Amino acid sequence: SNSIDFANRMVYNKDKVAVFNFGKHIGRPVLDVLKSDPSYYDWMMKGDFPMDTKRKLTEIKLQGFQR
Repeated sequence: SNSIDFANRMVYNKDKVAVFNFGKHIGRPVLDVLKSDPSYYDWMMKGDFPMDTKRKLTEIKLQGFQR
């Protein structure tokens, strides 16, 4: 399965890149969105998303910004 989180809010695309699977950024790489629209991370963290989704989002963010 290419699902990243249990709720399927983020998935790996065919190039194994983490992309959003819902909302206005569907299909866009998670890191691209977090870099161009940093408030989206805060919105998701404050939102009614499962803990697992928030944890995976944070992992992607931390890994991406270390590069």
